[in-house]
Amino acid sequence: MTDFDFILVEPHEAGNVGAAARALANMGFESLILVDPRYEDERQARKMAVHAAGILKNARRFSSLTEALAEARWVVGLSCRERTHPERKPPMDPDDFGERLSVLPADARVALVFGPEPSGLNNSQLALCRDILRLPTSDEYPSLNLAQAVMLAAWETRRAIVRDHGATRKEKSAVSAGELEQLIEHMRRTLTEIEYLNPENPELILAELRKVLSRAELDKRELSMIRGIFHRMDVWMAFHGGPEAPNKRLKKYRV
Repeated sequence: MTDFDFILVEPHEAGNVGAAARALANMGFESLILVDPRYEDERQARKMAVHAAGILKNARRFSSLTEALAEARWVVGLSCRERTHPERKPPMDPDDFGERLSVLPADARVALVFGPEPSGLNNSQLALCRDILRLPTSDEYPSLNLAQAVMLAAWETRRAIVRDHGATRKEKSAVSAGELEQLIEHMRRTLTEIEYLNPENPELILAELRKVLSRAELDKRELSMIRGIFHRMDVWMAFHGGPEAPNKRLKKYRV
């Protein structure tokens, strides 16, 4: 069965976090994750959670969004911001979201990511999301309260689950967000050594590569193939005077 993590990034208001926990309980979800929370009034959070105090108590906490996403296979960011770059994947609406859920592997872990109340998710946080979900709100006032956004997203998720109950799901060994970030770090190391990345701004190219790989929705075989290519580059450089390859099994690849 698909697992769902509802991730609140840098939440500022304790009441919103408690109300979000209650919304998850209403919709039958249990996994609440807090990334670098900025509030201190735990009592207010418990007060707003009402009978969902257990979800609040068991909420996992991480210092960074990257850590929180390590086990996720599909990462969906909630944002009402317009997409100003036409080459990026356009945001999904709830129907698109439901259709994508229906074809995920049965054991997939889905992360729904919500930004801080004052600003929402920033560009670097959105870059870690494979897709963006935009809830249909008024153009004049599109921004939702954090707890309201969690409730609506949880409701849409529950609706999709109920609608597709019993449907056959496509089995695909999709990679997790953590595995994708390990690939990106491998690429960072190798591309730095061959002087492909701009040392003053390596994130520019890496962000583009992350978007391409996210759109590709790699499975584990494809991930292994790409890692193997980069490992082969590392080994070639090691035999030609470059730095030692991370994997030291060099004789097998001697040229």
